[in-house]
Amino acid sequence: MKSEANCLGTLTKKKDVLHMVSGIGPTAAGRAAKELCSKGCSGLISFGYAGSLNSSYRSGVLAIGHSVSNGRKTIDIYSDWLTNFINLVKYENTLSMHMTAFLSSSAPLNDNLQKLSHAQNGSWDAVEMESYAIAEVADKNGIPVLVIRAILDELNTMIPEGATNTIDAKGQLKTLASFYELVKKPSDLRKYLELAAAKSKADKTLSRVAALISRVNLP
Repeated sequence: MKSEANCLGTLTKKKDVLHMVSGIGPTAAGRAAKELCSKGCSGLISFGYAGSLNSSYRSGVLAIGHSVSNGRKTIDIYSDWLTNFINLVKYENTLSMHMTAFLSSSAPLNDNLQKLSHAQNGSWDAVEMESYAIAEVADKNGIPVLVIRAILDELNTMIPEGATNTIDAKGQLKTLASFYELVKKPSDLRKYLELAAAKSKADKTLSRVAALISRVNLP
């Protein structure tokens, strides 16, 4: 998403860093990862938001992946690069961090019952949509991957029914669609405000962790 990429700050200006806003979903993420590999990248990073499948994970918490699953297969993503990054985060001691088993879902889990079902049936702590596709490309190319995500919605966060209609394929907010969803169901205003507050927390975490990424030696 564009708002996730905005949190990268000056990291995008480093000459040895390439970044792409892939858009939402595994197909778009896999396509972007392949393109980055074709340009000679020695490592890939999945960076952005995630939803919590763990009741102890709060909005704004940093989640760093040690594995990622598509619900059928799991890729372990341990590497020296990951170890060095974790050590740096711990040394800074300014970010609340969880080592996390991620689930990459093919569709958003906006319904609380869906999230609770996945939380109970799997061993995952957080969910997003792109990291498995990125990790799969990295694995096939023999390069390491980092999954760096900030928790946006908590396990019991009530996400408005029409929320998915307010975001386009690139993850950018559709203003008119947002207005229409509020007019259609004004009782959801509080949910949207709570989600906006959670996003603000997640953005602060992503901005802070982006500054640390540049201090870790590239693989």
